Amino acid sequence: MTIEIRPCRPSDGASLHGIWEAVRHHNARIDPRIVPEAVSRAEFLAGLEASLQRPAAAAFVAVDKGELVGFISAALEATQPDRGGGSHATIGYVYVDPRMRRAGVGQGLFEAVKRWAQDRGDVSHFEMPVLAADEEAAGFWRSIGFSPFIERLWAPLADA
Repeated sequence: MTIEIRPCRPSDGASLHGIWEAVRHHNARIDPRIVPEAVSRAEFLAGLEASLQRPAAAAFVAVDKGELVGFISAALEATQPDRGGGSHATIGYVYVDPRMRRAGVGQGLFEAVKRWAQDRGDVSHFEMPVLAADEEAAGFWRSIGFSPFIERLWAPLADA
């Protein structure tokens, strides 16, 4: 198995759309408060192109024998002053084909984002959301050095 990890290209969009939809639906199965709105392929492709042109955003793909088997998206955000100021990188979406899990693909994708963030200059750390009920995802992130920081709680307005 030879996995190539490279920056995402607009031409990856057609394959990436289906994978991205699968991630969104996976998240909705884990927590019913996630309700994926319909996004057409054309809307997705336009959004991907716009995102790939933003200097403060990045996406990388993992390719095995011409097939997309993983991706990761990231963006830079301002860090609140009481957390050190500057900026931090945040992971948007990550996916690794189940057949490729535990083979270093996820870690390779993260390393690509990490290098990208380090090249920006003023990025001090990562912050990212993980669904509380997604124990597999949380386990992966902890295995590569992430630790809990701020717990985000949720309540419906009607019951608050």
